[in-house]
Amino acid sequence: MKIKESDGTIINVFAIYWFGDETYFYGLPKTYGGVLAYRASQVSIVDPEINFSAIYFENNAKSIQHWALIKEKLLDDILERDDVAYNRFLEILKAESQIEPDFY
Repeated sequence: MKIKESDGTIINVFAIYWFGDETYFYGLPKTYGGVLAYRASQVSIVDPEINFSAIYFENNAKSIQHWALIKEKLLDDILERDDVAYNRFLEILKAESQIEPDFY
């Protein structure tokens, strides 16, 4: 799944969550070192296909997450921009061909 920011930047999405009446996406922008939350009403969807193994997850919000964020317990650390968790997630995404090999 991919979204486009208002400046035209295309972002790969690896989670969707619902908090109250709002829909959000966790996207993986280049050079950020983690995932960022994007409000659905502030981006446009350019590729709606979810082509990764996903898991339903519920805590403070209901969500559909890339399997590794939950099963490998990477989500909290990636949100805090932990280098080890980020690099592990990139390794998994590259192995699954979800991102380009030169994505950093």
